[in-house]
Amino acid sequence: MEQAYSLALDALGEGGAGLIPEGFALMPAFGPFHQMFGPTYFRKSERGHVVGMYVREAHRNLGQMMHGGAVCMLADTAITWASKYSRQPAVRVLTTGLTVNFIANAEPGDWVEAHVDVLRSGKRVIFSDCRIWANAKCIAHASGQFQVMGEIDS
Repeated sequence: MEQAYSLALDALGEGGAGLIPEGFALMPAFGPFHQMFGPTYFRKSERGHVVGMYVREAHRNLGQMMHGGAVCMLADTAITWASKYSRQPAVRVLTTGLTVNFIANAEPGDWVEAHVDVLRSGKRVIFSDCRIWANAKCIAHASGQFQVMGEIDS
């Protein structure tokens, strides 16, 4: 599994997509699916959390654009990350609801960013809003509901 993640990191050269924008750090993989999917990056912004990635050939559909499932994975990953760190100490969360609306598209080689606003971080449930951007246009909107499963063990 670690080897697949390393191969995905090596694949960043596809389409000239080797440079990660300033301020982003490599996000640890959440498990085997994320390792297979490839690297994602994160940064904290003044409004919340941002998760970014380069669209690779493996992420596209037959129409030569980012597959809707890849857009959903990015939304879920970004909202999970933001929800996890919406309070201190950080919490473990479980997706209980995710709605994604597709507005435009991205292509292999494009840098895509998911900007998350945590709307409410309650005792048991966290509600968030997410806008996904590529090439200075919003390509998707997502909203998520996450159940708090307890604090993360230090």
